[in-house]
Amino acid sequence: MKAAAILLTAALLLSSCTSSYPYLVTNNDCNCERFVFRDSEGRFQIGVSARYSVGDRIHTVMEFEFRNSSRLPLSLKQAFLKGSSLNIHYEFNDRFQPMPYVVIPPSGTYTLTLEGSDVETTDDPWLKIAGEKVVIEMKGMLLGSKPLAPVILTFRPINPRLTP
Repeated sequence: MKAAAILLTAALLLSSCTSSYPYLVTNNDCNCERFVFRDSEGRFQIGVSARYSVGDRIHTVMEFEFRNSSRLPLSLKQAFLKGSSLNIHYEFNDRFQPMPYVVIPPSGTYTLTLEGSDVETTDDPWLKIAGEKVVIEMKGMLLGSKPLAPVILTFRPINPRLTP
């Protein structure tokens, strides 16, 4: 019985060290952990979610699931993505980076996962979460040969230290 209690306590302690917390996507009157961006004509959608963890620095993982609902290919070959963080200094903060050289066929899906960590360490990384905002901009996507309007998504982290 004591061994089981010790194992349970150890598991709880280890799991608390690796906890992650969600970002809320704050687009289109949504304040959601999972958001689905849809273009105005229903030709494609992007499912979006993001989480972060705090250790000696902030580490963030964002996932984008592209779903092509049109009869034309959705191309990311000429697309660029820029992430802009208010408080966290990611390696490519505020700089457009090429997206994967991928074409998503009609009725196809593609998942893009972005990971990044703060390049600066501080005594209390939680201070960077207070008031944090991340804006992701994707531009240069093509549907067939036609360019699509840029997609802009805003993320705000849930801070467990501020919620009751």
